[in-house]
Amino acid sequence: MDMSMDHAGHNHSAHVSVSPPMAHDHGAVLRHEDGSYYYSHGAWLGHVVPGSFFLLWGVWWMLATFYEHLASAAGGPPFRSRGWHRLFFGTARARRFPVEPFVKIVLPLFGILGELWLGHDQYMNLYASDGKFVMDHVNDWQHSAMYSAFMLSGLVDLATWYGRLPEGIEHASLGMAFLIEGMLLVFHLKGPKIEILVHLILVIQIFLTVVAVVFEALMPTSFAAALARPLSTVIQGVWWIQTAYIMYRAKPQWDPEDMSSAMMAPVAWVTHVLWITAAMLSVFLLMRWVTERHLGWVYKEERGAPGLGSPMPAARYGAQRPSGRTNGHIDLELSALTSDKY
Repeated sequence: MDMSMDHAGHNHSAHVSVSPPMAHDHGAVLRHEDGSYYYSHGAWLGHVVPGSFFLLWGVWWMLATFYEHLASAAGGPPFRSRGWHRLFFGTARARRFPVEPFVKIVLPLFGILGELWLGHDQYMNLYASDGKFVMDHVNDWQHSAMYSAFMLSGLVDLATWYGRLPEGIEHASLGMAFLIEGMLLVFHLKGPKIEILVHLILVIQIFLTVVAVVFEALMPTSFAAALARPLSTVIQGVWWIQTAYIMYRAKPQWDPEDMSSAMMAPVAWVTHVLWITAAMLSVFLLMRWVTERHLGWVYKEERGAPGLGSPMPAARYGAQRPSGRTNGHIDLELSALTSDKY
């Protein structure tokens, strides 16, 4: 019996059903004629821009933390980690100016403008004419929410600098910003296995950054605890960029339908962790060598002294000023760290 005919003999298969336009499939992986894949959602810049921001931010934290630790070991004030760092170079006025909080406000502001307005034909409306959310714009609003959290952290830094907010509030607002970033990505997981996996690794890395901020706040005099935040942030930034390469460069080894791509993604993450850790250790040794040779700082190692987690890093090194320079260049270099603003 022909199931396309009803009891009255009408042929329903003759009627052409016209479906309404489908919303953009935000989990689809499509193919070009040559067989190469491409994702129908997201963008290269949407991953590289935040990745570059976190990478540079983590490198800055690393350099500032190293400098402050070495300065403390060379006879400066006892080491104490902070939610943000002042410049350790430039003029005295520049060193006293809260550059990092202003950068933390301005750059995310440009990020929000870029997501919702700049570079688009029109403003990325959140609501459609029928009152529903515009699916193609949701990603832009998610990214803007993340940027807003870091802007708030920058405002808290400024308020602490100028208004004497309670100690620890900078770390709390910074940890909240990273937590918001991670939570937004948790609910962003979608698509084929490799896409979910690389973003899951990113989520884990972000939550590790939150943990690092918490430990740093609880142990503000620990050099080891202070290093965890820049290390985790640099890894996060590198993995944002790695995710862009995996998803948007159509490399055959990262084909979403190939199981080996999902198996190799964690290996790529581990490789980045090892190289970044080795690079940080190398930078620390280089900075110590530069401060010894060119700034005249002298560190006397003491056997059996506390390790990197010592609450008083200066106790690990017996600082000795070069002869004839007791009030010379080293005092100028340490002057930026002695302000009562910290």
